Amino acid sequence: MQEFSLDNQIVLVAGGSQGLGKEFARKYFHEGRNTTVIVVSRSRQKLRNAVCDITGFRDAMELTVEEKLPQESNRIVYLACDLSQYDEVEKMYDTLVACALIPTQVLLCAGGSKPGLFKDMLGHELEMGVRVNYMTCLYLAHVAVRRSPLCHLVFFSSEVAFFPFIGYAQYAPLKQSIRSLVAILRQECPYQRISCVYPGNFDSEGFVLENETKPTITKAIEGSSVPISCERCCNRIVRSLSAGYDDIITDFIGWVLMSTDMGLNKQNNRSFGWILQFVCGILANLIIVPIYLLICRFQINRWHNDRGNK
Repeated sequence: MQEFSLDNQIVLVAGGSQGLGKEFARKYFHEGRNTTVIVVSRSRQKLRNAVCDITGFRDAMELTVEEKLPQESNRIVYLACDLSQYDEVEKMYDTLVACALIPTQVLLCAGGSKPGLFKDMLGHELEMGVRVNYMTCLYLAHVAVRRSPLCHLVFFSSEVAFFPFIGYAQYAPLKQSIRSLVAILRQECPYQRISCVYPGNFDSEGFVLENETKPTITKAIEGSSVPISCERCCNRIVRSLSAGYDDIITDFIGWVLMSTDMGLNKQNNRSFGWILQFVCGILANLIIVPIYLLICRFQINRWHNDRGNK
């Protein structure tokens, strides 16, 4: 298995202009040694601002074939690309090859949720969920597997992949799809390290936007959850990757939810305490989960009745 390190890497961070992706880019740039960080997202202006914020400089370098990269030990550049367009992903990799920057690690952080009731969503919002949360990962992973087959792929799913519920129709199915894709790639590409992170709530621009549209019933089922900082979330993920784990959670509730999914499942997880997770998952699926689902059903039915009365 490939060892994880911040040092001596060419790391491509997809979705690196904000949130957790930006925090990873910051960590690689400031804590890695002899590492080149390539930050990618759709918005050129947001990328420029993010790189300037990370470096503390007033200007940032955009990666082009004509531009000569500086020779300092750590470098960070940005490259605007709509990762939900396959042709653009191919062109981006052409640029990387021309600049002799074949990624050794690819972090697929792009994504975002807009919670809401399925019937109230617009068609373009549903399409955006598919494009941003799945197609960006699908296309970038496909090109990376073909053109840099020894790189370490780190996918970012979500805790809702283990327990999808009301309000996340635009988001959860795509995060479950990522988990399925990871399972298949591990079978097809045994020579390649493929990790998958299932973050809980973390404080970011996306989390603020989520809460603006999140239905009250979604908040009720989620319960009181205090988001951890992006920095703390990033550090936990790095520690887990460095310890050799490839199925990674960022809080205790994530560990429990993963346990329930493993207990009566066929997935070959590489997670912390996986034997205990397997045993706990069996017991939870037989005893706790049925009771909790009844509670959720009661909450949802009461919420529907209240809406009907109003």
